[in-house]
Amino acid sequence: MLSALFHERLAAGDTVSSLNALELALQTPAYRDEALVWKGLLALRERKMSAAFLPLAIASERFPKRAELKALLGHCLSSIAPAELVISVLRAALVSFPADPELRLQYWRTRQAVCAADELAAEVASQLAYIDHPSELKLALQLLKRGDGAPLTFGVVEYDPVRGAIIGWAVDLQNPDRPPMLRLEAGSVTAEIPADQSSVLLTKAGLPAGHGGIFVRLPRPVDSLRVSFCQGAELIGSPVAAVARFEPPVLGDESPAKQPVDILLPIYKGTEATLGCLKSLLSSSQHNRTPHRIIVLDDFSPDPALVQAVEELARKNKLTHIRRPANLGFIRNMNRGMALNPASDVVWLNADTLVHGNWLDRLRAAAYQAPDIASVTPWSNNGELMSFPQSRVCHPMPSAKMHARLDSLARKSGLAPVEIEVGCGFCLYIKRDALNDVGYLDEVELRRGYGEESDWCLRARGNGWRHLGATNVFVAHAGGHSFGPEKALRVFQNNAVLRRRYPDAESRFDAFVARDSLRPAREALQRLVDRELTQPSSGKARADQSVEKNVSQSSQPRLAGSAELPGQCWLIADRLNNQAIGEQWLGLARQLARQRQPISLLLIEDSPWEVQLLATGRVTRLPVVEGLNAMQVAQLCDTRLALSLDETSRILPNGPCYSTQLAIEHQLPLYAPSSSGLSALGALSIELLQPYLTEPACA
Repeated sequence: MLSALFHERLAAGDTVSSLNALELALQTPAYRDEALVWKGLLALRERKMSAAFLPLAIASERFPKRAELKALLGHCLSSIAPAELVISVLRAALVSFPADPELRLQYWRTRQAVCAADELAAEVASQLAYIDHPSELKLALQLLKRGDGAPLTFGVVEYDPVRGAIIGWAVDLQNPDRPPMLRLEAGSVTAEIPADQSSVLLTKAGLPAGHGGIFVRLPRPVDSLRVSFCQGAELIGSPVAAVARFEPPVLGDESPAKQPVDILLPIYKGTEATLGCLKSLLSSSQHNRTPHRIIVLDDFSPDPALVQAVEELARKNKLTHIRRPANLGFIRNMNRGMALNPASDVVWLNADTLVHGNWLDRLRAAAYQAPDIASVTPWSNNGELMSFPQSRVCHPMPSAKMHARLDSLARKSGLAPVEIEVGCGFCLYIKRDALNDVGYLDEVELRRGYGEESDWCLRARGNGWRHLGATNVFVAHAGGHSFGPEKALRVFQNNAVLRRRYPDAESRFDAFVARDSLRPAREALQRLVDRELTQPSSGKARADQSVEKNVSQSSQPRLAGSAELPGQCWLIADRLNNQAIGEQWLGLARQLARQRQPISLLLIEDSPWEVQLLATGRVTRLPVVEGLNAMQVAQLCDTRLALSLDETSRILPNGPCYSTQLAIEHQLPLYAPSSSGLSALGALSIELLQPYLTEPACA
């Protein structure tokens, strides 16, 4: 009803009536969230970008699955925020909506505003393989043409295993009307062909129809096929591993439980992390009774130092080194690795991990505690469901020393394994019996990688297998803390496949997260960690705590500065945990509403007064905007000051009180009553805001 009234009055040009409907909707819980969208759109329509930010930020948080709100927020920010902040927000949005055309276009246009032409061209070229929307490709090619010194021939190739063909596209921006000539090389055999197939993508991107597409059916598989322009560089994706479709090996009669375990370490880049991982593997070997082989699956690494270091270890018989003639990608590389010894259990181990002690013995023991267990995943600082101390959070990589302590505590805990929905590929013990029953990884629909372990685990669950979390093992994992748009796009594409194959998997996963079966084990390990930190032997931990305390005692900064204008928002700098202070803030909010003051009060923490405060239409939670910190969000909301109404004295001997700390964190001047004593810390008198604070309780 209110929605129809608002839009009807707005369409009729009745601004007063539409604003009245909006004001009423903002005070009505059933309409409030949608009304924030209306408010933001209204501000955008009037070109009031700063006023649009807060309602759009809140609406985007309330409706996390609406990509158009992220795009509107990006559009708003492009007018009021530095380009670096806009890029940060757009990158975060692209993690959730990696295929959204509007967000991707906004991202490139914003990058164009801050990047040198050659730098931007290099970034665009690195992403060409993932661009499949005509509008984005058109912009990308324009940006590539602007790159100083950049080549004017571009193309992408890949191998289609179903059709046994090389497919892709190629353009010569200097001669767009002619099909580019390509050279194909496989060993000593070469051929030249024109890119003369039609390409819907190129045509819709504004290039001449009838050529640019690549389709070359191969007579037989080729381990490594180079595709290049006759007068230029190789196309993106070259050399292509046009290998034969994977066929699982013939099963033998050996018992996997009696065979050595294959530890499969796929590598590509990252010399330091990979060598650190191998060092931890080799040093832990002596502590494990489980026979095992360390097999490095080198996926055509472009890093000669890394390849040389691994080859040296292989010459010393420390490990087995298998180098691919072209980049297979994780799935094809791992499938062929798992098939090397068809009777052995396998462990997937990322090259950016650290292991400790008898980690393998403990994983194997968990895997064989019941015949229906398919996989086991250990604790990690960055391990999805098995992340510690918080599940599904990418915590920083611990030092080798700290990791050893964490793994030792996990081992001493004696905690029983916990059944989980799916394993995580950073360290995944897979039993051969399960692999033989479920099959290998999908090389066709999931050929780009990401999500392959979820697909395998869900297939296994469908066959009656279970997956465990080993709560007595801790494997450190650096992982991709900057989870960027390019990886997110691959995840998005594969998640679409998973949703089609396993329609109930997402709801099962959400239910598992809600139950949090791992919580007791996490808390038990956390208690052990806390106990060790308080032991007399933990002198360094106590010294660190002492230093921290001394710093806080000596850092009582004076708050300086004054708000020139009241701004659009004020930060609530009180904890609303008692009736008196809650009523004061409720009174102020109602007064601002009655007087129609264009000021919003921002609430930081949960409060029993929240429902009543929000109902005034003048109080809102400070929104969380992915890609920005709280201080940046507050500044973009045009927050000019932090306000305390609490008249009681709050000078603390050990550092700033809540009000001053909040003001410091958000870099805002603090206004407080004189009786609070906060003027000694630089707070400004609340009387300076007297024109806005006419309620007796606020005097």
